[in-house]
Amino acid sequence: MLNYQETIDYIHTFSKFHRTDSLKNIKQALKQLGDPQNSYSTIHVTGTNGKGSTCNYLVNLLEATGKRVGMFTSPFITKFNERIQINHQMISDDELVELVSRVREVTDAIDLTEFEFVTILGFTYFQKKVDVAIIEVGIGAEHDKTNVIVPDLSIITSIDLDHEQIIGPTIQDIAKEKSGIIKKDKPIVTGYLQPEIRNIIVEKAKSQGSLLSEFGHNFKIDGFTVDESISRFNYLDEKTTIKKIKCRGFEKTTAMNIAIAIRSFIIYQTIHHEKIDLQLLKSSSETHLILGRMQIVQNNPLMILDGSHNFSAIHNLINSLISNWSNKDIIVVYAGMRDKDRKDILNYLSRNVQQVYVTTLDMSRSADVTDYDFSAYDNVKFVRDYRSELKKLKNGLTDQQILLVTGSFYLVSDLEELFS
Repeated sequence: MLNYQETIDYIHTFSKFHRTDSLKNIKQALKQLGDPQNSYSTIHVTGTNGKGSTCNYLVNLLEATGKRVGMFTSPFITKFNERIQINHQMISDDELVELVSRVREVTDAIDLTEFEFVTILGFTYFQKKVDVAIIEVGIGAEHDKTNVIVPDLSIITSIDLDHEQIIGPTIQDIAKEKSGIIKKDKPIVTGYLQPEIRNIIVEKAKSQGSLLSEFGHNFKIDGFTVDESISRFNYLDEKTTIKKIKCRGFEKTTAMNIAIAIRSFIIYQTIHHEKIDLQLLKSSSETHLILGRMQIVQNNPLMILDGSHNFSAIHNLINSLISNWSNKDIIVVYAGMRDKDRKDILNYLSRNVQQVYVTTLDMSRSADVTDYDFSAYDNVKFVRDYRSELKKLKNGLTDQQILLVTGSFYLVSDLEELFS
């Protein structure tokens, strides 16, 4: 049997990208394993932004009722095992080694991508161990390799431009792809839906007989306030009011994601005829936090790690920083992938922050110095050794400045240990 590192190396030998939209191969592999994904309840989560955080908030709420809750997410920040967790305990090294060995006996003869193989690992690990599993999609929904489950309910946290080359090019194309998470006669919970794509989701829900719960229509938040890096808000739907919910963070989208998790929890508990404890809902959404999502690593001066990797996420993040600390200058360390809307991101950053340090990562997808036109900016600079640059920035940071590391979970992953 392989050791742990050999097991991780084996997982990375698979092709990274989807060669086909077809779910045929993953379905074949799962069938030969006894379709483990059908042996427990599931909740399926997609969204351009916020899906990882929403998964985590929902797991916290379900755990608080005493349930055994699986969570399958990507990417990881410090260790691969983070992707497969039960009650926030990631799969152990020994369990992963044994699981890969067992699954390989079936899958070695089937042509799979890395994400398909890892998805199969998650589905198989949860069997006979969980009451419910929260499954985060990789990309999109309809053609995503996780879309082989029939969940108790589905969630779309947000719809915006990202992965346009795969599921675009327009926001309408992306909405159509994400609407593929909606299953016949199963409820769908969504975040805010922009007017230009709302009809796509509404019509799909109607055609599937799926009860739609939409943020801003069927549930909402109000009274949102921020004091330093603590937010407070009220949750309201047609039957429920929860006042003065407190959460860490300064973005309104954090409160919106918690509201999506609360609405989803209420629907799940109702489906299963289980108790809904409002005090539990108020106190349990942040029992565990996840790394790399608006992670404050230092308060004075303020330093933040955040894996915002598309324009809408970075726009929301910078806007929130400016709204809450209008008297402070923002310094950004940014790394972007070649397939992201880097020009729009840099244009926006250069206009709204004091200084941007662009860097690159040791991976083929990462944009390098030749992928940018720095002549258009007077406050954007390329640095190759981002670790030493960050140490200098950290040492020179004043109380009137905020240091933000963003643009890629891979960058955040590499630096999380340094800051911790």
